[in-house]
Amino acid sequence: MPEWHSDENDVTIKIDHEKCYGAEECVNVCPAEVYQLDDDGKAVAENVEDCIECGACEGVCPPEAIWHSVWSG
Repeated sequence: MPEWHSDENDVTIKIDHEKCYGAEECVNVCPAEVYQLDDDGKAVAENVEDCIECGACEGVCPPEAIWHSVWSG
């Protein structure tokens, strides 16, 4: 499962590309523009260092493909 981590803000985001079908809900809901779709139409969190830890992405993902460290612990 692809994983993005930022030491700057201690955020980790994992996206299960087996589940992700490119609905773009994470792209549309993220106020920090952390997400984009790659060439295969899968979500990627290339801008994880900009994450403000609102957790909206995880809650809005239709196939529940996103795991965000803000909800762990």
